[in-house]
Amino acid sequence: MIHGLVLGKFYPPHKGHLHLIKEAKKQCDVLTVLICSLQREIIPGELRFEWMKALIPDPNIKLVWVKEENPQYPEDHPNFWEIWKQTIVSHSDQPIDIVFTSELYGDPLASVLGCKHIPIDIGRLEFPISATEIRESPLQNWVYIPEPIRFYFVKRIVLTGSESVGKTTLAKKLADHFETNWIPEFAREYLEQKPTPMDETDFLPIAKGHLLSEIEAAKTSNGILFLDTDLLTTKVYLERYYRSEIPWLTERALGLQYDASLFLDIDIPWEKDKLRDLGEEREEMKTRFLRAMEEAKRDFYMIKGDFLEREKLAIEYVNQIKEWPIFPISFTKAQIDLRKIQ
Repeated sequence: MIHGLVLGKFYPPHKGHLHLIKEAKKQCDVLTVLICSLQREIIPGELRFEWMKALIPDPNIKLVWVKEENPQYPEDHPNFWEIWKQTIVSHSDQPIDIVFTSELYGDPLASVLGCKHIPIDIGRLEFPISATEIRESPLQNWVYIPEPIRFYFVKRIVLTGSESVGKTTLAKKLADHFETNWIPEFAREYLEQKPTPMDETDFLPIAKGHLLSEIEAAKTSNGILFLDTDLLTTKVYLERYYRSEIPWLTERALGLQYDASLFLDIDIPWEKDKLRDLGEEREEMKTRFLRAMEEAKRDFYMIKGDFLEREKLAIEYVNQIKEWPIFPISFTKAQIDLRKIQ
């Protein structure tokens, strides 16, 4: 029985990694894949391990999470190769016959392990990508991120501000321009279908419904998701109408972080409809929203001008945001837990 080995950080896993593992498995009976991580890395090893289990369900591929804080380069430690040999042997059930890599370290590693090295796409011709490139520019390398984990890398952009400032109109325009998803204000949909007037008990289902719509929309978004308001807005209106709070809502309104926020100013005419009644409080509500943004420790881009000016300015800002590296907070257990509907 031929036993093969693939090891790497998978930081994050990409389609080149999956190609390597697929081709390696064709050439051995059993394949061990070591997922190596360090505590200081911004995508936790435990999360990467969970991703790999979801991406590679083959029972003949054994996935092992390696937690040792080993040196990363030969110059880091005089016993570099021996340290890694001991780590690999201790995490393998049987002797290794072949090590498969797409890296230059394959030959010296195979020599240390006393096995054969088979390089696969070492020139990165089939999959010209690295995990570093994805971390630094996820949207520019979107095609190489496996579909089941893409929602972690979606840049979530919130449009915020008081009522009748054009959030819905702009969210639609931006989604069309960037060919991706947007989610409408859940409260409007919820209240338009409600046969009785709004009351305090509506705020928790509105908050949960809005968060659920964000989670679902992120799964199919093309790198960016535009949110017409978020839970911070729900919190502001709960305080304005009922002077109360809901702990579940407060925790998420203040704790959830987004890649960026566009704050829409009140310099366009207020338009009345059946769900708007604060036209006389525009300045006060703008102040409430600015305070809420400060309380949640969120930076934002201010959007001013008429509708065309707002659209042009917002597109310029989003084009800047598209160039940003991954948002480290998105991968923390705290943020993942806050996005669970309980």
